[in-house]
Amino acid sequence: MMWRPILVFLAVAAVVGFILGFKLGSLTPGASAPEQQYVSSLTSGKLLLKDPVYIVHKLPMYMLYKLNIHSLAAFRAVSAVFATLAVVSCFFILREWYTDRVALLGSWLFLSSAWILHIGRLATPEASFLLMMPLLWIAVWLYNTTLRKSALLLLSFGSALAFYIPGFGWLLLTVGIWKRRLLWKELKHVPWWFISLCVLIIITTLIPLILASIHDRDILLRATGLPDRLPHIKNIAENLLNIPGYLFYKGPEDAIKWLGRLPLLDAFSAAMFILGVYSMRYHFKLTRIQLLAGSSIILALLIAIGGSVTITAVIPVVYILAAGGVAFMLQQWLVVFPRNPVARTIATTLMSISILFVSFYHVNHYFIAWPQTPATKAVFDQSLLK
Repeated sequence: MMWRPILVFLAVAAVVGFILGFKLGSLTPGASAPEQQYVSSLTSGKLLLKDPVYIVHKLPMYMLYKLNIHSLAAFRAVSAVFATLAVVSCFFILREWYTDRVALLGSWLFLSSAWILHIGRLATPEASFLLMMPLLWIAVWLYNTTLRKSALLLLSFGSALAFYIPGFGWLLLTVGIWKRRLLWKELKHVPWWFISLCVLIIITTLIPLILASIHDRDILLRATGLPDRLPHIKNIAENLLNIPGYLFYKGPEDAIKWLGRLPLLDAFSAAMFILGVYSMRYHFKLTRIQLLAGSSIILALLIAIGGSVTITAVIPVVYILAAGGVAFMLQQWLVVFPRNPVARTIATTLMSISILFVSFYHVNHYFIAWPQTPATKAVFDQSLLK
């Protein structure tokens, strides 16, 4: 019955494509100033090499320019592709860690969240932070697959590209040191020429960043997510408190990315996130829990010191933990009714309905309320490539 997974894949691709592609270039009356400035900075290959930070996002944008494709929808589609990769990776991660049911519900919650719709449909490089999900999926795949060489090649290339995303280098270095024995064990089972190939891929990919950093210290600081000067301890504390504040209380006051001061998480997603964090205490010895906890701490500290890392970097971790909360709730229900198929169906149905209501809220937030506000219309009044 090979046609079933194919149909499921096509159906999922159609839904994801519709949500991330609907009115991609026409939802707002024009481009925002950051979009206009960003696109205008990518008209020269020399400028691209001079500042290669976010090159994973800049390169396809530059290719569109060279192909004489200058529409706002096309440039925003690059971010939409990044968001799609994040959603697909989220599904495979959750399916590996939990069940198909949790994977479907969790990835749908992630896809329909208003913040992902905002960031994943703007022609700005901030969508690069969503690649946290594919990087995590590569690590999960390496841990479970029998295709070791393919996984190591993908890990080598993905890790090298990740250094172009602010702050991600610290995550990779930390994980590399932490899991050095596992990596060494993997490398001992492959020939020396293959190890040389992996090293060559990493060095070749990093050459533009290395050369640019030598000529401009600011490039290195931006790539590492560090500020020119460390802020006062009071500012660091305020920035740190802003992270849960944005998630649960008041979102950032930025009409380009958000609607008013609504929190980034709705009440249901916030509750699932808290449950997911609570459930970690029962499984903290698991590698995946330690990985999520460590990544959250590193990214939170980088955001707190006021560098180039934004709160978008922690959103993938937040929704993975929220999916963990969904899994925890379903698990607790099934503990009470372990052999009752009716109770199992009721639990799944109620959870699915809840997530559909949440999705309806976020979709209305982004597609209806946000573009109609005067503040949004005022900031999306630019034309591309002036």
